[in-house]
Amino acid sequence: MKKFLVSVFFLSLILILGSTAVFARGQSGTGLTVAINRNPANEEFIYLTHVARQYSTANNTNVEIVQYPEYEQVMRTRMAANDLPDLFSTHGWAVLRYGEFLEPLNNQPWASRVSPAIRDIITNDRGQLLVLPFDVDSAGIAFNRDVLDRAGVDPFAIRTWDDFRAACARVRAAGVIPVDIGGSVQDDWTVGNFYDWVAPSFLITDDRNNHRNALINGTFDWNLWRPVAQMLVEFRDRNWLNNDYLQGTWDNVQARLGRGEVAFAFFGRYVITGAWQTNPSARLGFIPIPSNSPGDAPTFAVGENLTLGAWNRSPRKTEALAFLNHLSAPAHVNRLAQAANNSTGLVGPGYGIDYGPLREYFEFGEGIRGFPYFDRVYLPNGMWDSLCKTGSGLLANTMTMDQVITQMRNDYNNLRAQQR
Repeated sequence: MKKFLVSVFFLSLILILGSTAVFARGQSGTGLTVAINRNPANEEFIYLTHVARQYSTANNTNVEIVQYPEYEQVMRTRMAANDLPDLFSTHGWAVLRYGEFLEPLNNQPWASRVSPAIRDIITNDRGQLLVLPFDVDSAGIAFNRDVLDRAGVDPFAIRTWDDFRAACARVRAAGVIPVDIGGSVQDDWTVGNFYDWVAPSFLITDDRNNHRNALINGTFDWNLWRPVAQMLVEFRDRNWLNNDYLQGTWDNVQARLGRGEVAFAFFGRYVITGAWQTNPSARLGFIPIPSNSPGDAPTFAVGENLTLGAWNRSPRKTEALAFLNHLSAPAHVNRLAQAANNSTGLVGPGYGIDYGPLREYFEFGEGIRGFPYFDRVYLPNGMWDSLCKTGSGLLANTMTMDQVITQMRNDYNNLRAQQR
């Protein structure tokens, strides 16, 4: 998820003031506060603000949509203080991080309409549904079709990483950058994303040879991480990454994909939305994530995208649930899912989006297996940062592979110990 910079002073102020911190689009003293992890210029933020204003007028109340700079850090601080917004986005962590703070929603009128593709991911081991999902993040690899056509690459024929390597070689021979990794310090989440896409095919998805249980129970041999980590180094050494892989930003990735300056991007369909803002006529698409062996099959990374859950200790919980139910209407769910080019999180009569130019890719992906995002299930909470930092260290040659393996092992063991 894209992160936004915050000054050291401002972050310190947040940590000191806790629940009394007032933000640019502020924590309101009365009425409902709805916190989402979207930039105020984002279409979803703008639409939810519009809906909140209409709802406030119609119901003689005050519903405010807010966005905290460094959303994840602010929410950790607020969890520690047990002082959360009335409704808030869980950005992939409804169960593992925010579960104890969320009101179960099984009895809400829309609960039976939650898409089967996302229901298990947002339901805890007690069967409690924890958030309203507006869409289903079923992510593969985005691409520019014009670039692939000129290079003679059929995206639908890419099933294994060897197929993908062959495609990258053809794209590079045609004079275009195969993969944009972003890579700057301020956007090192783009490097972590690469590993979230690659790791499952090596460690999780092959039913005949996987390490799911070992990763979960703490017995995983971190030497098995070497081929996963090495893939990014291989792409760099073959000149398959953006030339500015130590300075490239998230905005660069979207723009270059839209302009046809790169072929592939390892992100969900939100990168396509951003690329179309640069070039609305770009021919863009997506494919499933390749497998690591011919005996396995391509998959999608599946998880939460835009969600809202209700703080279970909110003094305005009744009003929060009423607004949440208002947002469950097809018109709102469809609009928010369309903004991300994702399937709707609620299904049934009235729900659905216009796939438009992406229809053939959605149809191609029907029936493809989905696995939860790697770090959200198979790594302890807090280890996302390890993926980002060790990957960046390899790219910059400031870490050796042995150092990466050691740090991943130590972070894994330390974080597991803290969470017992």
